[in-house]
Order: sequence, then C-alpha cells, then structure tokens
Amino acid sequence: MKSTFIHILVCLICFVSQVKALDFPYRYLPPITIAPTEEASCMLFDKEGMMWVGTNAGVKSYDGYHVKTYKTNAYQPGILPNNTIRSIAEDHQDNLWQGTRNGLVRMNKRTGKFKTFFLPDESQRIIYTLFVSKDGTLWIGTDSGLSYFNSKTETFYTYNNKNAWLIDEDGSRKKMPGYSVKAIIEDRNGDLLIGTWSSGLMRFHRGGNTFYRYPRLNATNSAYSLFLDKHQRLWVGTWGYGVVRLDNPGNIRQTEMHQYPYSTNHFDTFYKIIHDPVTKTLWACTREGACYLEEDMPNAEWKRYTSIGNNPLNFNNDIATDGKGNIWLCTQNNGILQVNTQPSLFKLWNLDTSHTHLTINYVYSILTTDGENFWLGLNPYGIALHNRKTGKTLFNQEIPGFDNIPSRDLTTSISDIVQRSNGEIWIANNNYGVIVKPARKPAYQLMHETHPNIVQDNFVNTIFESRDKVMWIGQRNGLSIVTPDNQGHRVTMKEGKKDLSSCDIRHISQDKKGNIWLATDNEGIIRISGNVRNKKTLKFKQYNPDHHNFAIDDATACLEDSRGRLWAISNSGGLFLYNKVEDRFEPKNHEYHLPGDRVLTIKEDENGNLWLTTDYALVNIIWGNDSEKPKDITYFTSEDGIGNVLFSPNTACWYGKELFFGSRTSFFSFMPSMKTKLKDNRSPKLVITDIIIDDQSFALLDSIDKEEISKETPGYTRKITIPARVKKFSVEFSLLTYGNTEKNVYAYQLEGYDEDWQYCNKGTHKAVFQNLPSGTYHLRVKATDGYGHWQELPYTISIKVLPPWYASRIAFMLYILMLIGGIFGAARWYKERVKTKNSLQMGVILTNITHELLTPLTVISATIYKLKAMAPQYEEDYLVMDSNINRTTRLLRQILEVRKSQAGQLHLLVSRGNLISFIEEACENIRPMAEHQKITLSLEKPRTEGMVWFDADKMDKIIYNLLSNAIKYNKVGGKIDVSFSLGKDQAVITIADNGIGMSKEKMQHLYTRFFDGDYRKQNMPGTGIGLSLTHDLVKLHHGDIRCESQEGEGTTFTLTLPIRKSAYAPDEIDNSDKPNAVNQEAIRQASQETKQDSQPASNDKPKLAPVRQSIFIRKNASKILVVEDNEELLALMLQVLSKNYHVFTAKNGKQAMSIIMKEKLDLVVSDVMMPIMDGIELTKQLKSDKSFWQLPIILLTAKNKEEDKTEAYAVGADAYINKPFKFDELEVRINALLANRKKMIEKIQAEISLQTSAEDEAQAALHLSNPDQAFITRATEVVMQHLADGDYNREAFAKDMAMGESTLYNKVKATTGQTVIAFITSIRLKEAQRIIQSNPNILVSDVAIQVGFNTPKYFSKCFKKEFGIFPKEYAEQLKDIKPVNYK
Repeated sequence: MKSTFIHILVCLICFVSQVKALDFPYRYLPPITIAPTEEASCMLFDKEGMMWVGTNAGVKSYDGYHVKTYKTNAYQPGILPNNTIRSIAEDHQDNLWQGTRNGLVRMNKRTGKFKTFFLPDESQRIIYTLFVSKDGTLWIGTDSGLSYFNSKTETFYTYNNKNAWLIDEDGSRKKMPGYSVKAIIEDRNGDLLIGTWSSGLMRFHRGGNTFYRYPRLNATNSAYSLFLDKHQRLWVGTWGYGVVRLDNPGNIRQTEMHQYPYSTNHFDTFYKIIHDPVTKTLWACTREGACYLEEDMPNAEWKRYTSIGNNPLNFNNDIATDGKGNIWLCTQNNGILQVNTQPSLFKLWNLDTSHTHLTINYVYSILTTDGENFWLGLNPYGIALHNRKTGKTLFNQEIPGFDNIPSRDLTTSISDIVQRSNGEIWIANNNYGVIVKPARKPAYQLMHETHPNIVQDNFVNTIFESRDKVMWIGQRNGLSIVTPDNQGHRVTMKEGKKDLSSCDIRHISQDKKGNIWLATDNEGIIRISGNVRNKKTLKFKQYNPDHHNFAIDDATACLEDSRGRLWAISNSGGLFLYNKVEDRFEPKNHEYHLPGDRVLTIKEDENGNLWLTTDYALVNIIWGNDSEKPKDITYFTSEDGIGNVLFSPNTACWYGKELFFGSRTSFFSFMPSMKTKLKDNRSPKLVITDIIIDDQSFALLDSIDKEEISKETPGYTRKITIPARVKKFSVEFSLLTYGNTEKNVYAYQLEGYDEDWQYCNKGTHKAVFQNLPSGTYHLRVKATDGYGHWQELPYTISIKVLPPWYASRIAFMLYILMLIGGIFGAARWYKERVKTKNSLQMGVILTNITHELLTPLTVISATIYKLKAMAPQYEEDYLVMDSNINRTTRLLRQILEVRKSQAGQLHLLVSRGNLISFIEEACENIRPMAEHQKITLSLEKPRTEGMVWFDADKMDKIIYNLLSNAIKYNKVGGKIDVSFSLGKDQAVITIADNGIGMSKEKMQHLYTRFFDGDYRKQNMPGTGIGLSLTHDLVKLHHGDIRCESQEGEGTTFTLTLPIRKSAYAPDEIDNSDKPNAVNQEAIRQASQETKQDSQPASNDKPKLAPVRQSIFIRKNASKILVVEDNEELLALMLQVLSKNYHVFTAKNGKQAMSIIMKEKLDLVVSDVMMPIMDGIELTKQLKSDKSFWQLPIILLTAKNKEEDKTEAYAVGADAYINKPFKFDELEVRINALLANRKKMIEKIQAEISLQTSAEDEAQAALHLSNPDQAFITRATEVVMQHLADGDYNREAFAKDMAMGESTLYNKVKATTGQTVIAFITSIRLKEAQRIIQSNPNILVSDVAIQVGFNTPKYFSKCFKKEFGIFPKEYAEQLKDIKPVNYK
C-alpha cells in the first residue's frame, strides 16, 4: 500500500512538472550543444561577453558559431593539470582562472599562455569555487578552507587553524576548525560571506583573521550557494534543505531568517541563484531543474521546471544572466538553454487541433473581418475558422454554412481569402474554383462547370476587389472579372502580338492611378490600364527579362506604398522597386543587404514602414527622411516570439492597427506602433575571434609564427603583421548574441584597399584577404544583431603586409645602385628595343606582301629561262639576273621563315642543358623591362639539378614572349611571379601577373594570329603574334599551355613540358656526331639527275616556240593541262612546256574542268589561289570523280605552311611546289609522275597478261593508274632495293623518292596511316615472313641480316610486335605442317 502511494505521488509530481513545462511563460531558444558527450559543470561570461564552459574534458569558449576547446592532450600536453573543470573566474588583468580537480590554472586571454598553480596542501587539490573581489583579489574555496592568491609573489595564503580564529554563533572564540568552502561573495562593505559544505555560513572581515559564524541554517548546516539581492538580503541555497533568506545579514545574531518550503529530494539542492531585473525575479539552478521566484511577493513560492518544452533540465549545474533578460541554464548533459524574459511585441495564436485529424504544414492565407474570428487557408489542404478569444478552431465542414460544400472540394489548398464590399467572403480554391460565403447564408461554389464566364480554370490563386467594386479572379491560366451586378467574363491580355492571357497569376493589386498590377509566376509583372468595362480601352504592359525591365519571370506581389513608390516581391529575386523614369523594376536585396533571395509577403504600416516575410525572418524596413535608403532594418525570428518561422506567400492581413501573419500551425499579431515603445536594451559586444593564416587557425600556428603575426591573441590584437609568404589570411569576428546568430549581419572595410564597406553574405562572419599588396592597412568591422542598430568595433586593427625580400628597403637600395651602374646599358637596351620594334613591325608588313611578290618572281624567272634559249649570247647578263632573282627569293624566304617561326613551324632540336639556369637567365634578361614599368619580377626555382632535355631556341622564345606579355599588360607597380618545378618526366613553369587581365571574350581568341590585345591602352607596342607563336612553340615541344585570367586582377600562364630524352623522336634530338637530319638540296639534286636523264643526248636543245595561238606539238607527247590565273606566267609556262608536252591552258578551275571533260589528259599542273574555283577545290572534285581520280595533279603556290601542304595532299594532290620555282624542277616532277604512271601500267599489264589492244590498254591504264597506288608501289620498290641496308633511313628514302622529308612524311601518312620509319620496318618484316615461309630451317640471325636488322634480338622483338609470334616459333609451326599423302 505504501509503495503504491509513493508511485502515485511520483506520477502526480511528474504530471505537475509537465504541465508547468507547457505553461512556461517566457521565450526560449533551442539548446546550445557545447559538448554532446561531455559533462558541463560551470559557466561564465567574461567582460567581453564571451561564453566559457567548464567540462570534464577541458574548458571551452563559444562565440555563437564555434566551440574552441582548451585541454591537455597528446598535441597540447601540460595545458591543464586535470581536464575536469569545477569553477571559473575572471580577474581584472584579463586572466581566466580555472579550478580543476588537481590544481589551479591561469589563462592569460591576451597572450594565450597557461600557467598551473598547486596549493600547498593535498586537501587543496580540488578547487570548488573561485571569486574575484572588487579590488581584484582572487579567492579560492577548497576542502582546506578559504585561500587567496598574492599576484605580486604568486603565492597562496590559506586561513586555517594555524592563523585564523572563529567567533561561533554563541560568541565563543576558538581556533578555526576545518571547513570546506563552496561559495564566496562580497557585500557592499567589502566583507566576504563564505558558504560551506557543513560548517554553516560565515562572515569574514578583510584585513583581519577572524571569521564570524551565523546561526545554524539546517540540520547539516549547509550553505552551498549565496546571493545578495538589491535590498541586501542574503539568499542561501543549501544542499538538501531548499533556500533560506536572511533579510538582515549584516546582523549576525538577528538575521531575520526565512525558510522557503521544499520537498526532500525534489528541488532541495540549489547550486546557484541569480537575479533577473527585467522580471524582478530570482532564478536558481538545481539538481532537478530550474526554478524562479517573484522576489517582491511576500508569500511567493518557487516555480519549478524539470524541463522547458522538450528540453530536460536535470542536473542544471550552473546559471548565468546578462542582466537584460537573457538567462542561460547550463545542464550537465543536455546543453545550455537560453531563456529570454523580455516582453514580446508579438502575440502568438495556436490552432486547436485536438479534435481534427487534418495534417497542417502551415497557414496559407488569412483574413479577419472583426478582429476576433479568423479565416485561415491551410496547406496542404483545408480551411479553418479560429476564434482567438475562446481559442476554439473549426475545420472545413464544421464551419457554419459549409456543410453543403463537398468534403472532396476541401481537400486542396486555400491560397487566398478576401471580403467583398457586400460582406461576402470569397475563398480561392486551388482545384475547385471559388467558394463564396454570404453573411448568415450557406456557402456556395463558382466553378468552370457552372460559371464558365467567371471561372476559366478551377485552379484559382488569388482574388482582389478594385475600387470600382469589380472582383478580379487570378487563375493558373488566366484572369476573369466579376462586375458589381455579378456579370463575369474573361480578360484577354495582349501586348502587341504576344498573348498573355494564359499567365499564372499569384497576386493582384491596384495603384493610386487605378492601374491593375498582376504578379505572375511565369510572365513576370503585367500592368493593366484603362476601363475594364470597356475592353477597347484596356492596355497591357509586361515586365519580364525579355523586355529588360524586370530581371526574372516570377513575381509574388506588388504594393504601392503611401509615398507613391511601387514595390514588387519575388520568390527568386527578392525585393524590387519600380523606377518610374526608366519604366523598370530594380532589385534592392543587395543594396538593402537583405538575406536570401525570397520575399514572400509585403505590407506597409501606418508609419510608412514596410514589413516583409522571408525564409529566415520577419523583416521591418524603417524609413527616415531619405526615401532612397532605409534608416534601419530589423529582423524578427522565433527568438522574438513569432513562433516556428515558416511563412507562405501573401499570408498577412490588417485589422485596425493590428497586423496579422500566418506561420506554421499558428498565426501571430502585433501593433507596429508599439514597436517604438518597447525598451531595446540589447548591446551585445562585437569581438575578434580568430586570425586564420592560409586556412590555419591562429591557435594552431607554431609559437614562432604566432609571435611574428601578432603579439596578442585575436581578441586583443591591435596590430597584425602578414609575412610575404602568406598568400591568404582572414579575420574572424562575432557579435556575441548567442541566440539566433542567423540574424547577425556583418560588414568590414580595409582602409587603404576597400573604398566602401564590404557586407558579408548570410552566415559569413569573417573578412578574407588574398594576395594583398605590401603596405599598411586598417581594418574596421561593424555588425548588427538584426534589431536595426549597427555597432562598430571600438578600435581599428592595423594590418601590415610585408613585401617579399626583393621588394624590401635593402633590396631597393641595391636596385638603386644597380640602376646607377646600368644606366648606360639601359639606354643602349632602349635603343635596341626601338630598333627591334621597328623591325618587327616592318617584318609583319613584309610577311604579308611576300606571297604577292613570289608570283612575279616566277614570271621573271620563266622569262629568263626562255631568253636563254632564244639569245644565249647574253649568258653573263642572265647570270646577273638569276643571281638577283635568287637573292630576292632568299630574302622573301627569310621573311617566311620568320613567319614560320612565329607560327611555331620550325624543326624541334632538343639537347641536354640546365633548365634552371636557363630560365633564371631569361628572367634576368627581361628584368630591366619590368623595372622600367616599376614591375616586380620574382623567380621561385626548385633546389634540384636542372639538367634536362629541351630546345634552347624555342624555350627562349616561349619564356621571353610570356614575360614581355606580362609586362605589357601589367600596371605600374605590379608584380610578376615566375615559378617552376621539375618532376620525373616533366617541368611545370608558371608565370603570373596582377595586371589588367582579360575578359572571357578575349580569352577565346587568345592564340589567334594578329589578335589585337589591349597594348594600346597600356601605351605598349604589340604585333599580335607573340602568344600565337608561343602556343605553337609549346605544342611543337610536345608540351601544354594553360591560361587563367580575370579581368582587372591578372593573368597566369602554366607551361607543362616533357624533359626526358625518351619523350622526343630521334630526329628531334641534337647529337653532334650526326650530320644534319634535313638535306635542303635533296629535291634540287634529284631534279638535276632527272633532268639529265630526260634530256636528249644531242647537245642541240630544241628552241622554245614563240608565244602564239598555235603551239608546236611533239608527236606522241603527253597531254598536260596548266591552270594559272596570272596571264603572263601562264603564257610563259605554255611556251616553255610545249617543247616536251602537248599543253592545254586554263585561267581558273572552272575552265579547267571544262577542258578535262573534253580531253584525255595525262597530268594537270594548277595554281592554288585562283578566282571562281581554286586549285584545292579543283583537286577535290577530280579525285572524287571515278572517271578522273587517277589523273596526277601538281599544285603550284606561294603558300608554304605545312598545313597548306597537308591540305593539298589530303584532297589528293600528287606533288606540291612552292613559288618561285625552277622550270627544270617542275619538269622533273612532271616527268617522274608520267614515268611512274607508265611503269605501273606496264607492270600490271605484264602481271595480268593484258592484250595489247588500244581499248584494253586504255582500260588498264584507267583502272590501275591511281597516283596513291603508284606512289606506294614505287616506295615499296625503293625500300626493297635497300632491304639489307640497316642504315637506310628517312633521309636516304626521301632522296631516292625525289621528295622532301616533310612531303614524304605527309604522303606516306596520308596513304598508309604510318610514319616513314614504320612503313620501312613493315616492308622489312613482311619480306622476313616470306623468307621464313620459303625456308623454315633458316637461322633467325640470317633472316635479320637479309632484311636490314642489326641484331637478331631487336628483329625478333619487332617480328613479335607485327605478327604476334616470335620468328623462331613461326618457323617451328611451319615445320610441323606436313603434307598429306593420299593413297
């Protein structure tokens, strides 16, 4: 029976506690989780407002954003003698004292240094309490009694039975007995009041050594906590006996003691007591929870709470207050709960959902007609009618007059509710049209099925009544109106040819001029002007991105305020203001520093101030005299009593002077006029919390770096020094509000760098700086806690960015000496530079006209060739002419070589050299140019051996071009950083500047030849070919070049180049013992040999025919067609070539095609650049026609780029000759192609035993004279002739084929897909296979020698790669195949 009674009693207590928790009268925030798995025992707010919490895992600081822990561990040994913190106090010298289970620790907050002190007696290891008196003395409570710390000698003095006396409650005097101190406070006279574990309450007069004991308080004489109120009454919290109040503590014998009721083991142990001046209440933390007492009520009792909301408060070990209505309850394992006792501006009205099963996400729309009953549209579905006086809520068909509305029609969202001027309530239903509720009559529906003229789309979003009493119905797919006589029709909206009638309307409003403004979800904003009853007068104006007058396509609402300003809000663009002059809406979120980009509701109060709802808060924009810029902006969140923040679009309404907003499962109201009457005594401090160097917190830096950067910790520093090696640093700050830190807004300005305040993004509370120029700056910081009052850091922080060593004072002195010593050299350099500039500019001009000069030279050369035959007696004059033609040609070729060099088309020739020294020398060579522009050039090089393989000539051009480019496009006083690293296989070179940078548009044309950069803006010369040349040279070097640039900030080029010898082809490696890999005279020598073979044995040369309409034609001569648009050259070629060939002529490709269709030709010689149809197009058409694809074609051109040659061979050209050319060379090419064609025909005829009939011979020639096939056959024959020659290489092969090496490479690659060496090797291996097939017993070494391999091992390796089997294994397989004998 007894146990049952106790069980019932416990249940009742729990029930009462829960009820109390639900009735907790003050606002509170979610708990702060300092250490989820650790136990908190004490807390303290220092004089800056920083929160410190003592735990069993060290002491922790919390600034509202981050928790920092100070404890002893493997990485920070010896900081604390024990990680369990029992007490914390702050003295007057910025020291934080921490009492642990094993000694006392002093942390200097200014320097960040820790020092441990051990009191002399073993019983003084555990520090229970710490107290700093008014004079700055630190008092310590331990099991050995009261001690104080002498800061001068850094020693402790303890009052015990050796040096102190006790005057007992009966007046007797005796030696101080043992006592354990748990609490220490100071009264206004400077006396100390001492609370002990079991020795009662004592008073100590400072300056003496006598203690006075108060009368016994309880059975164990426990005085665990002490508090003196403003009336100097002493409140004593005991261990197990509740609270005792001494109304006259100054009189030890007549204290007027008052014991407050308590229950054993239930709110009977009081750890700490504080006072809240806002509510004039005492607050206490206990083992079971928190409680408060109204101090001025004589018979008041402690109101106890074991939990607040869903937050348990058991083992509420400590409590603190800022004296301004904020109280923090520190629990052992459940975090720190913040309670706000300030009266709230807002009244919260919760819906009574106890009798409904509706799921309510949030209130979707709201309307009141009498200030008592509220119509609420709900999401995801339903409607409610709430009476805020009775607290009763009716849902759906429970509402009078709604019983005839089908329940199905109430299972969707209600997005708008309005009252018509006749008293009717109109409700916008998101699937079932409009519900109309007349006064004292049943509700009915307007749907498309029953009222098609009124409702076009049953998905109704919004309803609005204009001043002429016309009802506007905004739907998902259009707009309808209802006139006062209840006639309805759809509004057709068109602007020009664009039909806007199907827009998704979300809100409708009217301005003072009578214009209707539609906020839509897909067509921006639409303005309707004119008389809606006269459709012809209606005009429509759209505002959206296409018209460049509204930045986005969706709008939530429009509002014209009392000052005539038109506002618009959006779900994706925030707040907009209409500019009447420019007829456009301008965004204001960034200008007003509004967080996020969503504004859901907008209302204006009677003072002309705006109220907005966002995703984060209720925002109040307050205007002063300046209508362009707000005076203040205030943010309200759940901390301020508006409930759980979850706003929906356009969910607000007015009644009288009271403004209502819908929220989650509630709505709240307030009177904006009362806002100014509330006392706002908040003044949280703004502090610097951290300095982050290259992403590393100041606390984690080593001691040397800390000393260099700041002599003091971040919270106290006034001067920061940033070494040159630091690329990025940031200063972190915090406004110590601890509540809803999302409301805090921060801004900073770095004087000397920022022209204006830089506002931080939402959630950001630090200033980040990267690559600051050297110099001294001053950092200013300001913040607001969301209540509209900005406060600035009371001091500025000096930030000194040190220059690199090369920009230091000593370095500049050296530079001055160097400048004086090199002034004459600089003058000479400048002279050479001007000379070089003129040469470059002239070179560009000459390069561009070179092609035009080559064709006339060809004409002159051909004329001299003809004159030699007609008048040989002038041989000496011809020699002079030839000499000058050759000289002119050489000069033009040199210009083209420069052009080739600029285009990166020179041959790569790498050798082994020191790349580090090379780049260092390159930088030094260009340094004067940089210094002339006052640009700092730095080089960061690796500390490794720099011997690698590279082409010094190409590398010099690359580095110079990039460095000179960085100088050209830099600013005076800028800098260029050159750095490179050497890896195993590649070198990475980076050249970065902080110049003018490039736009994305210019980056697209960065490597285009003659790209016109911004050098003129920089007053620098430029040719437009430097970067194009650099890009091609890097690619030639098998490397890669990347560019990153940002306009106004600078450009960075990164080169990646291979450095191993194996990365380059054999012909790209410079070996001094080998001859030049390129034989420039190969073609000329071959031409001379061919010419000698083709000329008659007689010394009598045939005379050239004069230029006539009819030309002498040799019998059986080959028919060739010459196509050339230059008439003089065409005539000369006709006369010269007619001696050996039957020549036809044409002036362009179109004429040539006409002749080819009529005549059976053997060969075509064509110019490339011609009008109507050029040579490339002519070749392409012939090679694509089955009737002419076998016809050999020689192309003549002044274009000499490799890509031009590649294009010619790609379309099927058989030869490619540059102008000016020698006619003997042309004839050699013609004869060679004709001879090859003839041999190929004869060979194939022999193989297939063709008949000699003219028809069959012509057919065979047509079928088998493919130039590509002839070329491969000829090439195979040439290789077979040198099969056993192991030294037969590409150079010799090209000479035998009478072709240049590059031409041979392109031809072989185009026809076989192989390189020249791979082609030769393939022929050798196929012949080896044939030899082994014919004689499987032959030795592998013999086969290797026969096919030109120097070693059998290399031969076997190549054979295996080609055929997938070693030659020896292949021979064995052949041996195993035995012939089958049939009997």
